[in-house]
Order: sequence, then C-alpha cells, then structure tokens
Amino acid sequence: MRGRHTPAGPPRPKADSPARADSGSTALLKKLALWTGLALCIAFIAWVAWGFVQFDNDIDHPREGGFSGWQCDAGRDCGS
Repeated sequence: MRGRHTPAGPPRPKADSPARADSGSTALLKKLALWTGLALCIAFIAWVAWGFVQFDNDIDHPREGGFSGWQCDAGRDCGS
C-alpha cells in the first residue's frame, strides 16, 4: 500500500460546475467587505499613530499645546 487509499467520502463537485447560482455576487460582496475592513483598519492605525506623534510633541513642548499644566513640575506654571 504505498500511500494510496480510497476516498473516505462522496466525490467532490467539479470546479467548473457552479455550487450556487448567486456565487458571483456573494463573492463580490465578500471581497468588497474584506477590502473595506482592511481600509478601515489601516485608517485606524494611521489615526492612532498620528495621535501618538501629537501627544509626544505636546509632552516635549507643554507651553505650545494648551495643556493645563498637569505634566509640569509641581508649583511651577508651564505658561510662564
């Protein structure tokens, strides 16, 4: 028996025979949903990265960002 065996189940349908009549429109909707989700994920990651860059700039320059002074030394006003 050199690795050969009989199939365990019924034969699969051929690739050229359509399984469902609406398979083309369903595939298009799935592909569209996938690409839309991917675009939303990329936009969200870019938005979060931009927020981190802005926050880092505000930490480095507290007088310019309009913070209320919570990150400044105690008893010292950041605006002066």
